[in-house]
Amino acid sequence: MRSKEEGFFWPTREQELLLKATLLKGEQAIVAWKSWAAAINFDQLDTGSQRLLPLLYRNLVNNNVQHPAINVYKGFCRMTWYKNSLIRHRITSVLRLLDAHNIPALLLKGAALVPLYYKDWALRPMNDFDLYVSKKDAFKAFNLLCQSGWKPVESMIDELDLLNRHSGTLIDASGIEFDLHWQVMHQSGQDNDISFIKSTEKMDFGGTSVSVLSHTDQLFHVLIHGARWNEVAPLRWVPDSMMILKAAGPLIDWKRLVNNGRAMCLIVPLIKTLLYLHEVFAAPIPETVIYNLKHLKPSFTERLEFLTNSKPRSILRDTSYLWFTHVRSSGAQSRVALVLGIPSFLRRFWKVPSENNLAVFLIRRLAKRIQQAKEKRLITQNNL
Repeated sequence: MRSKEEGFFWPTREQELLLKATLLKGEQAIVAWKSWAAAINFDQLDTGSQRLLPLLYRNLVNNNVQHPAINVYKGFCRMTWYKNSLIRHRITSVLRLLDAHNIPALLLKGAALVPLYYKDWALRPMNDFDLYVSKKDAFKAFNLLCQSGWKPVESMIDELDLLNRHSGTLIDASGIEFDLHWQVMHQSGQDNDISFIKSTEKMDFGGTSVSVLSHTDQLFHVLIHGARWNEVAPLRWVPDSMMILKAAGPLIDWKRLVNNGRAMCLIVPLIKTLLYLHEVFAAPIPETVIYNLKHLKPSFTERLEFLTNSKPRSILRDTSYLWFTHVRSSGAQSRVALVLGIPSFLRRFWKVPSENNLAVFLIRRLAKRIQQAKEKRLITQNNL
């Protein structure tokens, strides 16, 4: 199922042992933990694996394991609780600000997953948080946040951002970042977002009522977001998915989940991730769903998009990203129209002024990327 061409988001052998130690029970978890501990150099543990240590601590304690390393894992658990408490405070203040100005918000990713499924802010590290508002409220929300002390990481959003991007990042004086979305997902269009919003549920967050995705859409979001290359190994999609299935497995609408994948041309990552969870972690996925997934036939374009998203950042991957973003946002019905629309899309995406020559801009941008790649290789060689 996994191949060398599919990149870094699949766990390595050692990372898979760690995942088993955090998610399995009894002797299986203990054996996996001992095998993992014997196979790694803890002082050089990758960041993606470090993020799993709070959950490892809880699982080992629940399985009555006593070992000096437990106190080390406990330290990561306490640090996670502390950092998440700071982020939770900022989420609460942002939700109250938006609520006071009648801007409905939708909690996304970790900010929703922790209170809904983990039930403990010490178990899942968060580096930032994500909120969705509708496109009609995006400018108002962004300006309100800037007036209250948040600053855009790049620049103030404009109409072109609403057309070509799915979110904008803000940062506060303490360094906490959050992504303000006007699309639920990068790959989702207006019709997909309407479907997501119609199925949302309400929860209380710090005294403010806020929307969250349905259990089915939470699982879909986690699987699709996790199935792509990231500089830090995105291992959390595995425990996130298992936590959702553990808490709400019987409530998952599997037909809707698969239909979401079809509608958004994301069947490939859906098949890959669900089969992995079923085969490696015995995820409670109905056998009929597994059978149907194995017999789906994704298009060549879908397979190509998944393969390129599995690769580290490169000129080829970035070109592919731009192409598929253009395809999803253009609404063009023919390949000819798509190709002819590329120049105008690139101008919008990069905000190239109409008086500037697009070809010259692209050459300069390419030269800059090549130079950055050379500098990165040089730094890597010097560190060896």
